[in-house]
Amino acid sequence: MKNLLIFIRLIAPIIIALPVMADEHAHHLESLDKIIISTPLGQTVTKTALPVTVLAGDELRSKAAGTIGEMLENEPGISNSSFGPGVGQPVIRGQTGSRINVMQNGLGSLDVSNLSPDHPNSTVPFFAEKIEILRGPSSLLYGSNAIGGVVNVIDNRIPSPDLETPFRGVFEQRYHTVNEAKTSAFKLDAIQNHFAMHLDGMFTEKIDQQIPGLAVDQNKFPSQYNSTGRLANTHYRQETGSAGFTLFDDDNYVGFSANYQDQLYGVPLRSADERINIDLRQARYDMKGHWDSPIPGVEQINFRLGYNDYQHTEVENGVAGTIFQHDGFESRLELTHENWFIFEHGVLGIQTKNSEFSAIGDEAIVPKSNIDSFGIFTVQDAHTQLGIYELGLRVEHQNISPENQQSIDHTAVSASASGIWDLTENLSTSLSFSHSQRAPDIQELLILGEHHATQSYDIGKRDLTEETSKNIELGFHFDNQWIYADLNLYHNWVSDYVANMKQNRFFDDTTESLVDICTSGECDNVYQVQQLDASFQGYELKVIVPILENPLGHLDMEIFSDYVHGEFDNGQPIPRLPPLRYGMELSWYHPILTYDIRLTHAEKQDRAGENETTTDDYWLLNMNAQAIISEQESSKFVVFAKANNLLDQTIRQSVSYLRNIAPAAGRGFEIGIRAEF
Repeated sequence: MKNLLIFIRLIAPIIIALPVMADEHAHHLESLDKIIISTPLGQTVTKTALPVTVLAGDELRSKAAGTIGEMLENEPGISNSSFGPGVGQPVIRGQTGSRINVMQNGLGSLDVSNLSPDHPNSTVPFFAEKIEILRGPSSLLYGSNAIGGVVNVIDNRIPSPDLETPFRGVFEQRYHTVNEAKTSAFKLDAIQNHFAMHLDGMFTEKIDQQIPGLAVDQNKFPSQYNSTGRLANTHYRQETGSAGFTLFDDDNYVGFSANYQDQLYGVPLRSADERINIDLRQARYDMKGHWDSPIPGVEQINFRLGYNDYQHTEVENGVAGTIFQHDGFESRLELTHENWFIFEHGVLGIQTKNSEFSAIGDEAIVPKSNIDSFGIFTVQDAHTQLGIYELGLRVEHQNISPENQQSIDHTAVSASASGIWDLTENLSTSLSFSHSQRAPDIQELLILGEHHATQSYDIGKRDLTEETSKNIELGFHFDNQWIYADLNLYHNWVSDYVANMKQNRFFDDTTESLVDICTSGECDNVYQVQQLDASFQGYELKVIVPILENPLGHLDMEIFSDYVHGEFDNGQPIPRLPPLRYGMELSWYHPILTYDIRLTHAEKQDRAGENETTTDDYWLLNMNAQAIISEQESSKFVVFAKANNLLDQTIRQSVSYLRNIAPAAGRGFEIGIRAEF
């Protein structure tokens, strides 16, 4: 808190001086009111009660990173749960794993990233044309595993029939000093008559990541194997490519795509004689269709189909170990209807998931299972002189059938009501209430055994019930073309919250038994799934104000902060929550040159949870710049540069399982070129 007061004193003189420094003519900020594809009613950011972040264009490309968690970690309410540089999962308002639905073009990733924190999300964000983040419960729209939020990566794998030119292409080359990362990527789109096609490909290769000092926090683990200067065994390689085509006529279309990716990455070492690598392969096939006004009373019909063949092998000291496989099929159908009763318009939808999961090898800690779910949902909105109102309902049934075991069924029911009101010409407020339920995931129910990659012994709980969350959210949005501000306040009461709790016990590798005290020196932490009542409260704040405008460009300042507080009803803190964050960003905009500098401070997380360790506070200073070297009517050549962690601080993220042995990257610089034609 002392650091926060110092920060406020530093920025207060700048804020007071703004009316003098700013041009008397209103400075027009870049348009922040974008259409949200992830909501079925085609709403915009300012006309929905959902707290939404939309990244697109140059802003999105400047944030490109190796994982989806790293790419989004500076957005309001979002942190990165890393397991070394090869894995980065988004944490939204303290929720991650089975509560966050990371999607590719509206369908789930169908991988095994929820099974364990060392498993990556297979969604590739590098080629995204837009990323939409819905913070807070979105289970109404995308199922019970979206109870904490949604990240929708939207690309052009299935090419859009709205391509403005007959042909467009992008080539990009990047190099990062922190791990000698080399990335080459291309993307091609073409359209002719009633046919459109798409091709893309990317190759990335990295060595072990540089860190400011020691990998292991010796204050907490003084006798554990350690490395310095670099985080041992964090090499990374990825190859991916996609091909797609679309057939269209007027406003109707149907399209297909195929994607293949191959990853190999190392898990940070916990001992000198055990190296674990993950060898991942995935083939994914998608289909999408759209019909305008197919029958009277129906505005449009949209459908999506996706099939995923996923496999990864955990390689221990060069020997193939456990193989995890997940073959899955997901479908989604949405029907948008015209005026009905008091509603302006609405959508009716059906969503299905059918998959087969298996683990083969010594660490088959979850039994082979068939997982099926079926959901129906509706969202309706009404526009009145007093405001915009939205109601929604979803019912979803899940069945998990483990091999040689009795099947497990859950039915989740979710409902919501929200309103948006214009208090003045420039100020609007939103209020939403929701009742959201989540069916437990397979690993929460059935996991049992030792997992070498995470150095843990995990125990599930078969008799888990549905997790039920009652949520209230209040939002304020202000925009007078001179200042832009968003504030979201939320409170969630969760009954039967499913938590993976670290126990004060160990699994002894030598005796292969659970013990209270480790005497052999070869022990793993025990994690056990429990169900407890809990509550979460928090906020997200973002304010953008102009500082200076002249013929050469304009300078804007962004002030931001977010915080989540969570605890069980017994008063114990919920483990692995992010700390209070706040900071400031200065951005210079010019048609040829743009750059920004961002300073973030994260407070110490001393509410770590039972049997968990605290993390220290830190300052994070990043810079980003882009210059257009050449621009013609149909082509552009751009050079860009980024500097990360300029203060070279040792940063240990409280949301990471590896915070004590794998700090974030040290000071690093990235340069690159991009040619658009």
